[in-house]
Amino acid sequence: MGRLSKSVRQIRDRLKISSEIFSKVLALLRYSDRRLGIMALSVTLLEIFLTLGAFYAVKRVIDVLARTPNIEENMGRVFGLITVVLLLFVVGRILNSVAVYFRSAQGYVVSDYVNQAIQERAVAADLSFYDSALYYDSLERARQAGAQRPAIVISNALSVFRSSIMLGGIMVLFATIEWRMLPVVLIAVLLILVVQLRFTRERFQRQKELVQNERQGWYADWLMTSGTIAKEIRLWNLGPYLRDFFMKIRVQVRSDYLGIERRKAFAEVFATLVGGLLFLAAGAFILSQVRNGQAGLSDLVLIILLLQRAEMSGRDLVSSLSRLYDDQLFLSQLFSFLDLKPVISVSKGETAIPPFLENGLCLENVTFTYPGAEKPALENVSMQIKPGHFTALVGGNGSGKTTLIKLMCRLYDPQDGRITFGGIDIRELDPIAYRKELSVIFQDFIQYAYSGTANIKISDITAQDDLDRTMKAARVSGAHEVLVALPNGYDTVLSRMFDQGVELSGGQWQKIALSRAIFPNSKLVILDEPTSAIDPNAEAELFENFREKMDGRATLVISHRLSTIRQADYTYVLEGGRIAEEGSPDSLIAGQGLYAEMFARQGRGYRASKA
Repeated sequence: MGRLSKSVRQIRDRLKISSEIFSKVLALLRYSDRRLGIMALSVTLLEIFLTLGAFYAVKRVIDVLARTPNIEENMGRVFGLITVVLLLFVVGRILNSVAVYFRSAQGYVVSDYVNQAIQERAVAADLSFYDSALYYDSLERARQAGAQRPAIVISNALSVFRSSIMLGGIMVLFATIEWRMLPVVLIAVLLILVVQLRFTRERFQRQKELVQNERQGWYADWLMTSGTIAKEIRLWNLGPYLRDFFMKIRVQVRSDYLGIERRKAFAEVFATLVGGLLFLAAGAFILSQVRNGQAGLSDLVLIILLLQRAEMSGRDLVSSLSRLYDDQLFLSQLFSFLDLKPVISVSKGETAIPPFLENGLCLENVTFTYPGAEKPALENVSMQIKPGHFTALVGGNGSGKTTLIKLMCRLYDPQDGRITFGGIDIRELDPIAYRKELSVIFQDFIQYAYSGTANIKISDITAQDDLDRTMKAARVSGAHEVLVALPNGYDTVLSRMFDQGVELSGGQWQKIALSRAIFPNSKLVILDEPTSAIDPNAEAELFENFREKMDGRATLVISHRLSTIRQADYTYVLEGGRIAEEGSPDSLIAGQGLYAEMFARQGRGYRASKA
């Protein structure tokens, strides 16, 4: 009883999994072209009908031959029947090719939808998702096997449908000719099905366990093949180490998968031998029926053909079902990823963006802790960035400066306190509309492999083409002189990744990024280490008449170089996630605190290097 109840539970679990898989496949099919789906199903049904009809026509040919003592007298009828058989087979094959086309077309439509949905969710996901390995695992699993995986899933599902209908039709023919053949076919198919499902499930479980290891391996592969870090890989001779690390993981993964495949192969051989013996016994039984006059020669031929076709359809069904079970990981993780909902959202009473900043951007006792961290990155931080003012923020590495920018941009929401924009809590504003009011250059800004114009304009991609406005932003940052000296001027692609592209230095790229921050018609500009790679002369030129260059916008500059922010109207000093000091640069120097110490230290370093 114990074994029986266990088997019943396993069957129930597998049926439940099958139901879940097909519900997910149907969810995918909702996004395909309905006409393609109807055409694919219609052509598939017609193909099956013609194939089974061809088998029955073969039986009729043999019946005519068996009942006609003089073949020459019925040659026309026999030839006509043979012609019908061939036509049915030929048209069936043609319809099969047409059905394959419709299935492929449907799969590509679904594939495009899924890729678009993944991209939309990845862009809409909160920045906090990128702080979690779980997020990367779910994204990696959702994208496993590339862009064609959804098309493969749809093709597998339709193959299951086709094989099931074909097998059902064969069973009906068996029932009309010799019903005792039905158990033989069912046992042979079920044996293969049990083997496939058992080992597919085992492989599925192992794949879930290995996803983290595999991602580490492919990360090592990316490091070895990425152009962005090629210099360091060669400089430190990391190639052999990374190759060994990659191969160590691949050997482990390969060993685990091959162990499953080896056990599966032995089980399949056993199932095939049992099925072969069953078919042989069935053939012997039918032959004895023919010898005893209880069945005709045509019945024998048709049953042999049907047994062969049943074996093919059964294997196709089992193989397609097995692949669908294999796709279960992809489908589960895909829908799990697509179900992710951003935490940062618009409140029900959405408020319009204020036309004027008035009090500017204010932080009121803001506290923020990263997920999983024990210590807050920011604690009780209050500060104000006023319109038309040059505000500075200084602090050591790890003091929380970049985290502060992310909160200002509402890439995160604080756990305590609030941030207001023009007197309105930014949680009441539409995040996308609010972010358009901010121009930000991060310290780790992106170097896009696009033209100079596109690299500047990308911060306001919806803006109309306006070369004068683009050049104005470039002149403010000093990027104009860089771009006009390139082979195709502003239209030069800033990467050797593409033909006729060029590479810029770090300082030149920083000027491009500064132009990108200045280009939008925003109310607030935030610059994180904007001159870290720029020479002192270019830095002095940038900050000369800086307030006028910002056209009255509220400006926050974050920098380690105090010479950059010496002209600031107001300065905040951040230490350990707290505001340690604040005031004008002169008052901070007079206060002999952290700011004065940093200023004196940098001054000593400058005098020493000059000496």
